[in-house]
Amino acid sequence: MLKTDLSHWPLIITVATGPATVEEYDEHFAQWAEWLQQDEHFATLRIFMDDDSLVHPPGSAQQSKQWLQQWGAGIREKVMGMASVVPEALYPKQSKMNAEKLFGVPAQTFADIHSSLAWLEQHVFKQPLPKADSLEHTLTALQTAMRS
Repeated sequence: MLKTDLSHWPLIITVATGPATVEEYDEHFAQWAEWLQQDEHFATLRIFMDDDSLVHPPGSAQQSKQWLQQWGAGIREKVMGMASVVPEALYPKQSKMNAEKLFGVPAQTFADIHSSLAWLEQHVFKQPLPKADSLEHTLTALQTAMRS
């Protein structure tokens, strides 16, 4: 399941739990296309809550490759940075993947949310995060909803 929150725009928060379906992938790609067509820059915080949330649906590799070819220039133009949080046990393996090279934007993988937020604040926004006073509440609410 994927849930996205835009209330801290230009920081987009996506929380994933369990394996995504092809339909969820399609919907998520459509959301990305909408964001990339706006005349604004943004950053993403992607939180993968469990091992299964990192598993791509069968057949999605080709779809992802085609989507990235179509939207790669837009990503490099509009995305200020991408922070991904993965389960601590998967961090050693996931941190070796070069998302920065893949997407062409600043990107880092973290084992905890607080480190990802610090990186976004220091290296991407270079100022306090948007609506920082309510960000912790949003993150807690998203994670709680995903566990239900």
